[in-house]
Amino acid sequence: MNAALSDEDLVRSLRARADLVLPEMSLDVGKTVVAGRRRRRRRAVAGSASAVAVLALVAGAALGVIPFPRPAPVATQVPRTLGTDPSVEVAHNVWAANLPISRTGPDGAWLDLNLSVEVDTRSRTGGRIYPVGVDALEGLPDGRAGVTVAARDGYDGGNGRSLGAAATVTWSTDGTADRGALYPAARRAVFKVPPASLGNDFRNNVVVLVGSVPSWLENPRVFVSYPHGISGDADGDDVIESWADTFEVPTFRAPGSDALLFALRENTTVANFIELQGSAPPFATYVGADGTVVAGEGCGRLGACDLTSDEVLARVEP
Repeated sequence: MNAALSDEDLVRSLRARADLVLPEMSLDVGKTVVAGRRRRRRRAVAGSASAVAVLALVAGAALGVIPFPRPAPVATQVPRTLGTDPSVEVAHNVWAANLPISRTGPDGAWLDLNLSVEVDTRSRTGGRIYPVGVDALEGLPDGRAGVTVAARDGYDGGNGRSLGAAATVTWSTDGTADRGALYPAARRAVFKVPPASLGNDFRNNVVVLVGSVPSWLENPRVFVSYPHGISGDADGDDVIESWADTFEVPTFRAPGSDALLFALRENTTVANFIELQGSAPPFATYVGADGTVVAGEGCGRLGACDLTSDEVLARVEP
């Protein structure tokens, strides 16, 4: 090495020798900078698209456009009783099932509504007492449940067999099929009652009204309205009150289901008036614990389809 070289000359000489040994660098600085910028732009665009997609998904779910799977709300429903008697008189000579009794007969288990009727299809004298009961309705499609309503030969030494279903009541088990404008009306089961003094008069009927309660209401109360009232014919002139009558009825658990039902027995005067004179039948209004009101079919006759919970309660006499 030449001792006369300065420090700067020495460094330049060493760098020149190193360049001869090392291969030429293939990295193009300009192209590398451009490629980096492109990658950053692609990441930014992808991030923006993902954010927009998330926002669109949330907005769609909020508007109900995108059908997100949601668990069906399960309402807390407890039977509502009025006192401790098996059946209660909720209006003049109108009795409602309050604490039904489970029984077992030759044709299976059934629920005695404590709404007995005096009928006899086998004898001209009549006078036998038959309890009215409900049992689970079989053979329904998925998502549906129901009960049959029948009078049974259960007292006075009877064998407990059903005398045939007089009506059936069905409802949706998840509530989705019944969330229309109006809840389906209750069904009326008609039993012929031959009176002791008048002979076999077809006009003397006992009618048992059975209805289901909307499954999505929280701890509901049930109110039944008669557009023409329910007072008996005190003067014998077949005249019934011309103004509406609304009263609360108890509820009970349906056999074979968690659904709630209500049932009441109409007196013969009201039953005959409705059947023979074409009077508007009764309808139910359901009020949940949170104030939600569901109107039953028939409410239009009294303009009661859009009542609030306070307005429904105001119609009930204390």
